[in-house]
Amino acid sequence: MSKTQLYFILGLLFALLVAIFALQNPEPVDIDFLVWHFNAISKVLIILVSTAVGALVVVLLGFSWQFRRYLYVRRLEGEAEGLKKELEKARQALAAAQAGGPVEKAEAQEKHVQTNNKPGGEKKTGNEKGQ
Repeated sequence: MSKTQLYFILGLLFALLVAIFALQNPEPVDIDFLVWHFNAISKVLIILVSTAVGALVVVLLGFSWQFRRYLYVRRLEGEAEGLKKELEKARQALAAAQAGGPVEKAEAQEKHVQTNNKPGGEKKTGNEKGQ
């Protein structure tokens, strides 16, 4: 038996007990609530309405919790998708670096040499780099 089935059975048993209690107490009662006053209302009606309102509150709170979880999962899915894209880019860069090997190193050294050359084609000396 699953957890959901157990909760359903317990809910049915609780509803049965409430119904039995309500039917055993059919006398009319007077109700005062804040500014309202109700005369001769059946206890059955009060008990069943109170139980229904309580069940409705529990359902609404459950929906609220589920909606927050849904939003949280959506946010995490978005983050996961971004991380997957980032990982794929890193893998492609690694594969390109491994495939390029010494050629890529030579290109990097060539760029370094070009940036250190003077406009006239002469290479900068150590003293000129600081100027």
